[in-house]
Amino acid sequence: MQTKKFITSVAAALPMTWILCHAAHAGELENTVRVGYAKIRFKLQSGDLTGPPGTTPPGLKIDAKDQGLLAVSYERRLSANWVAQFQGGIPPTLTAVGAGVAVPVGTVAKARIWFPTALMQYTFPDFHGIRPHVGMGVVYTFFTNQEVSNTYTGLLQGSSSTIALKSSWSPYGRLGLSYPIDKHWAVSMEAGLFRLKTSAQVVTQTPGYGAIPRSVALTDRPQIFGLTLGYKF
Repeated sequence: MQTKKFITSVAAALPMTWILCHAAHAGELENTVRVGYAKIRFKLQSGDLTGPPGTTPPGLKIDAKDQGLLAVSYERRLSANWVAQFQGGIPPTLTAVGAGVAVPVGTVAKARIWFPTALMQYTFPDFHGIRPHVGMGVVYTFFTNQEVSNTYTGLLQGSSSTIALKSSWSPYGRLGLSYPIDKHWAVSMEAGLFRLKTSAQVVTQTPGYGAIPRSVALTDRPQIFGLTLGYKF
């Protein structure tokens, strides 16, 4: 199901990229592949975990640890200043930890977080060899390999738990600098920001009570800082 959503998100981004690419003059386009490292900083805003009356202690919240990932992107130059880009990468494992009164719980859940992004980027004229750029686009966030820790399940006196995190679309903004090493190679530093709004549905199998569903609302504005090496061809 998550793979189907990923394919859908890519398919939704392709028409925009195709139209913009064909608006450029033939023979003037350039391709660029970038690979590097990115750091994601989370400042998760969590509601209280809620469930059926009398089943859930008050004040249980969730936070997330910062993550690093291998960043990969593809660019298609449309003109001297405009670029259409699709970026992705190896999805990091998002680690959710207890917050509020749940801090002593430690790790609550883990999941792979994916956020493929399609955007348009405008590059400004050279400034002492450095080329600043700004980009705007859309990001689709979804999760795979979702699992709940035994510590969480034990806290709520259950035997097993499953979790489902909701997918979401969001605008994406980015600022960056690029420094060309030669005709083909360039180094880029970038900072990006997007909005993450999701919810987690956790179902715990509880002896004597059966399956007890609980949910928590989550919002964030993750910041992404990246350093990449690009090759033009």
